[in-house]
Amino acid sequence: MEEKKHRLLSRTDPTAGPDSEAADTGAADRHGRTADTGAASKKRLKPARRTPMSRVSVGWRIGATAVAFVILTCGQFLNTNDFFPLGSLTQYATAKDLNGTVNSTCIAAEFPGEDERRRLGFNTATVGIERGDIESQIDRVVTHPELLQTLADSYVRLHPDEPKPETMILCRTVTQLENGRSVGEPEIKTLATWEVQ
Repeated sequence: MEEKKHRLLSRTDPTAGPDSEAADTGAADRHGRTADTGAASKKRLKPARRTPMSRVSVGWRIGATAVAFVILTCGQFLNTNDFFPLGSLTQYATAKDLNGTVNSTCIAAEFPGEDERRRLGFNTATVGIERGDIESQIDRVVTHPELLQTLADSYVRLHPDEPKPETMILCRTVTQLENGRSVGEPEIKTLATWEVQ
């Protein structure tokens, strides 16, 4: 019991052995703290010796930084997000015209027995790809609409109980702004269509 009281008052680590208690030669102050003046404390206060980085460590850090800078620069000149997150930063660099338009890419499909196009969710759960992945290469998809076959295949795989789409439509909604607020109904433009195989 006395030993437990002594440990509580001196705040000595109970897991430490008798050597550590022997090294603790200081007297307790009025708050119960012990001034550690033994040889063990001098060893603990000695700063750790740091070794300089090797040339290999320095080299790969500089190399990685240089590669990231080159990719970021190429993304700016090519105005592409293919190298995300090191792609084009123009979306953050220009102010939006409060009386201009807002464009949003969309995907739709025509299903058998339905007269109206059905708008699909543009995400990995619906067509297997995110909107941004298409928007970053939209010119390529418009030039090669057969790429929409991949979206149709993904839709069929992800929705086995749904009917297979007959036509995939890549579209764009254009919303007119007035003082930063949308006005009227968005206009829907068809960018590309593909008859599903």
